[in-house]
Amino acid sequence: MGWLLVAINLIATDLNGTLLHQDQRFDKERFKRVLAQLRAINVSLVLSSGNQYAHLRQLFKDVMADNLIVVAENGASIYAQDRLIFDGSLSADQQRKFVTVDRYQPLFKDAYVILVGSHGSYTELGAPDKLVAMARQFYDHLHLVADLATVDDTVKKISISTSPDQAADLVARANDYFDGELRAHDSGYGVVDLVDQRVGKLPAIQFLATKLGLTAANVMAFGDGANDVPLLRYAAHSYAMCNAPADIQAAAKHVTALDNEHDGVLATIEQELLNN
Repeated sequence: MGWLLVAINLIATDLNGTLLHQDQRFDKERFKRVLAQLRAINVSLVLSSGNQYAHLRQLFKDVMADNLIVVAENGASIYAQDRLIFDGSLSADQQRKFVTVDRYQPLFKDAYVILVGSHGSYTELGAPDKLVAMARQFYDHLHLVADLATVDDTVKKISISTSPDQAADLVARANDYFDGELRAHDSGYGVVDLVDQRVGKLPAIQFLATKLGLTAANVMAFGDGANDVPLLRYAAHSYAMCNAPADIQAAAKHVTALDNEHDGVLATIEQELLNN
């Protein structure tokens, strides 16, 4: 623990492949115990995910606490104590342009697209049943519509499904196409998320750090995927999971001793901050 010369007041962790086990579960009693101990030393824990807030709130309903902050939709929503403190939704113009123009460009023409809104998720009729069934596990209130242009909801992010080995290429091509207007993030498992250019996991943590009067020196972060890399490079105390690919591990200052299936995040927090 000799390197902890500056107090850590904010811990950010990715969920899938990081905090959560493969089956989306986690040790709730251990999590609650760690959260209470962190609160006692004035540390907030941030759950950072591409999932919708409604999905995350359901997943963590048994462990919610005052020092648990939720960054949802890859940073498009930030909730503290069940209150929205940051809204990075797409503008009406951005939403309209995507569903009437961008959606029909060669880049997205054959893609499976989900609009993630404030009140539900929306995809087009005719999507393969297998993909719809899979999507329902991660997208709450999924509606099938004839035309995405008819969706009357504020859109937080746009999810594009591709094969995992094509995701990095799609991110690069999408960012080139949108040229800073929207930003593409690789969310893992073959899903690419499009969000407003000011939105992302790193901007979300920087927003919270500024709000709390903290700097990167006060931040600990955990992740296992490409969309975690900017945050891992930013946080002074960053950990890639030992189950993460080698290039993700190279982006972090440290690598956890245990993987996500063995609660590597909680074990690291206990060892480095709580002396457990």
